[in-house]
Amino acid sequence: IWNDNRQYGENLQKRAKGELDEMESSKALCEVIKPYYQPGLTLLDVGCAAGHYLRSLRERIDPDVQYTGTDATAYYIELAQKALPDRTFVQGDIFDLPFEDKQFDIVMCNNVLLHLPPPPIKPISELMRVAKKTLIIRTVFGERNYVVQEIREPGEYDTGHDIPPILFKDNGEAHQFNYFNMYTEEHIRWVVNTIDPGAKVSIIEDKWWQ
Repeated sequence: IWNDNRQYGENLQKRAKGELDEMESSKALCEVIKPYYQPGLTLLDVGCAAGHYLRSLRERIDPDVQYTGTDATAYYIELAQKALPDRTFVQGDIFDLPFEDKQFDIVMCNNVLLHLPPPPIKPISELMRVAKKTLIIRTVFGERNYVVQEIREPGEYDTGHDIPPILFKDNGEAHQFNYFNMYTEEHIRWVVNTIDPGAKVSIIEDKWWQ
């Protein structure tokens, strides 16, 4: 669905360039990263979109942060490279990241896991694989595990093909949707420790949201 949502990427590019306000999630991210960050550490942003998190990292953490961004949506990577040409942006799939094992000191993945098809084991495994020391995932939790489809209205995005003015196909499938899944804290802990029994998991509530 993100390939069709060009306006969303363009708005994030404006945030990256300082033409729109920072996202509250990027401000909160900086507070979470501070205890783990030291100058010179390398940082990978998985699901970077147009690079809007880099703006906050530079302003709030380190103006010289050694940052690399990756996103599955080619148009968003193009926007990021235009907005922030002095940093590296790579098109990449979270299910098969184009990086070496333990290549980055810190890996962060913000507001992506909830939008991925289940189960979350493979993407979390890839994030842990490329992280040398610290992995930060921003997501939502549920009291139970839910696989949710957020149904998009016909014509909400410019898809390049005709969509009937109804939400569902005859077989019950949605014409346009993205996932908005919620997992329990216990399930995410189980996933991480299944991948690496020695990994330490800390769940930090976002108390910085304004």
